[in-house]
Amino acid sequence: MLAATVTALAASLVMSMTVVGGVDFDYQGELDIYSGTPIDSEETNVQQTVSLADGGLYNRETGMFSYPVPGSGQSVYSSVADGMITADSVALAYDEGLTVKLYRSGEEITDTDISSVKEPGDYSLVVYGTDVEQQMLEFTIVPEKTGAVSFYKLPLGFDLTSLMVEGEERDITDVSRADMSSDGEYYINYHCNLTDIDYTLHVFIDHTPPAVTYEGVNEGAASGPVTITGTEGSDTVLVMKDGERITTPSDGVLTTPGSYEVTVTDDAGNSVTERFELLFYLNLQAGLFAVLFCLVIGAAVGYMIWSRNKLRVR
Repeated sequence: MLAATVTALAASLVMSMTVVGGVDFDYQGELDIYSGTPIDSEETNVQQTVSLADGGLYNRETGMFSYPVPGSGQSVYSSVADGMITADSVALAYDEGLTVKLYRSGEEITDTDISSVKEPGDYSLVVYGTDVEQQMLEFTIVPEKTGAVSFYKLPLGFDLTSLMVEGEERDITDVSRADMSSDGEYYINYHCNLTDIDYTLHVFIDHTPPAVTYEGVNEGAASGPVTITGTEGSDTVLVMKDGERITTPSDGVLTTPGSYEVTVTDDAGNSVTERFELLFYLNLQAGLFAVLFCLVIGAAVGYMIWSRNKLRVR
């Protein structure tokens, strides 16, 4: 009986020493100096702001990349890293006091909300000031289907982890870039080594230009009507005649003489251009009109001759 009592008291003492006030005394990790509670070492070791290989920073809380403007103590901010290609919209911001201009394909754009940039194109963000004029960031936005890119050179500090084309995994020979030269559906998976975050670019690549023919054109010239064939419903047809844009005929037939430049662009951005001279010619309607005109002139001349002879007889 005494042995059982001693055993129970010992067990109770051990339990009271192990857990007192919710504190586990068997815990071997770090403790909060104020509450005495355990600290999750994994969460503590994750830095909120990470320095990147390209000199920028990444904020885990906001999910934004920042790039300090030299000598100003200010920064520009972006939802994508410098050099990224994305199919999503891009959010941009900058510190108050900076003069920032956004360019697409080399032209300044002023009618775009930089907090949500959506239009496809090659972009660059430039900071202007009394002592600084520097490109801080460049990125590319692509539509779901495009022929505008043939390779993806990953941002500095990012590595390619897998490349899927038309459902088949391709061998990776260079972790710094993805070959996008062939047509097909792409899944490009890559990884930031410093933030330990994975990214995926999903896009349909189409480098094949429209298969358009121009019936009636021979060696840059046509002596009759020209018919544009082979266009798809999603294609855009631009017709220039003598340097001015004209309405594209619904039947695709060009009949008016002049110098033409016809550009056909598909939904992936691929285009083909044809230049030719449409010479003067007589179609059936014009031919009938010419014959009728000649008959009228002939009749008028005949009538004049008849009238003159009649007068002489009198």
